[in-house]
Amino acid sequence: MISRQFVRFYLLILLSCAALLWSLGGLYQWLQQDHQHYQIDIENVFAQQQQGQPPQLQQIPRHQLYFPPEITELLQQGEVIAVDLSNGSSLYYRQSEQPELVYQFGPLPAATPPVSDWLDLLLYVALALLFLGLLWPVFRDIRALIRKTKDFAEHAKPIKTNIEKGSSLYPLAQSVEQMSLQISQLIEINHDMSRTVAHETRTPLARMKFTLSLAAAQLEPRFQQRLQQDIEEIDALVSNYLDFSKLEFFAVQQPMLPINCGALMQELAEKFDIYQHHLHIKFHSRIDCCHGIAPAILLAAQNLIANALRYAQQQIDVEIGELDGQYFLTVQDDGPGLSEHPDHLQRIFRRGDNSSGFGLGLYIVSKVAEWHQGELCIDNHRAGGARVSLCWPSQR
Repeated sequence: MISRQFVRFYLLILLSCAALLWSLGGLYQWLQQDHQHYQIDIENVFAQQQQGQPPQLQQIPRHQLYFPPEITELLQQGEVIAVDLSNGSSLYYRQSEQPELVYQFGPLPAATPPVSDWLDLLLYVALALLFLGLLWPVFRDIRALIRKTKDFAEHAKPIKTNIEKGSSLYPLAQSVEQMSLQISQLIEINHDMSRTVAHETRTPLARMKFTLSLAAAQLEPRFQQRLQQDIEEIDALVSNYLDFSKLEFFAVQQPMLPINCGALMQELAEKFDIYQHHLHIKFHSRIDCCHGIAPAILLAAQNLIANALRYAQQQIDVEIGELDGQYFLTVQDDGPGLSEHPDHLQRIFRRGDNSSGFGLGLYIVSKVAEWHQGELCIDNHRAGGARVSLCWPSQR
């Protein structure tokens, strides 16, 4: 199917060239109008003779003719003047040897259109076909490149454009293929290295835990508790990153499916039940179902709650719902709140810059928002404490 872009571009080029040729033709005729020559079709003259209506050549007084001054001047200069009649025939006039008389010849039927008119028409048709032949292969290859690059953006796998060597876009297609191969290799190396480093980190962590348990009697309780917290934090970071790394590779390929919000809240309540002895964590589901990538939403919720646990004093509220065409997953705590301006934090995560040290957790949530064409919203609520929301478009 011919695309609308191609039709618009083709018509633009064609009409522009036609207008250019028409303008050049008009300019040429204007330049040549002082040198016009009138030709009489001799076949028409013989035909009228056979029909008993031969064209007449006669002399008439000039005062019987009512020509504009410029036409009268041309007659005086010896030019032939043709006058078209309403019945399609023409009369021809020329100055006689006697100044007060003018030759009149005719009437003669209109001659057949000059060959040049047909040549002009053929030229326009040939021009249209030429541009069609030149432009269509280019647009066809451009559309093929667009499709392939979209596939690469979705799946991050090497692409094959299948553009022929004779195409003007063949060098570009080769560059795109090479670029897709290199990028996919870099992505695969990055994933392999990340998984390897994360897995290998767990072995020394296990040894550290074992050593700490053996040396517990020789350490002061406060040092033992601090070391234990650090080891658990590193272990949680590794686990979190492993979950994120596995999910990131497949997230763009997963469809937006219905998620049971009540079951999601129940699963989160069970995961964080161990913290209920010193914190009150409330889970609220305002809707029965939302659409999204279920493992990603669960991972984002876990990271939001884990982040709130670091600052909450007594209570954490977790809520999922829908408002103004947007799903939202909100976690708020009663801690000290945000020390930096919320707009600054949101800009950081919108551009993917996590250099300010706000942790892997919120970065993962910002990526989940990106997978859902949503956003991460951070602010301080009125009651005190921070409120972090993952918002994404609803599909109702």
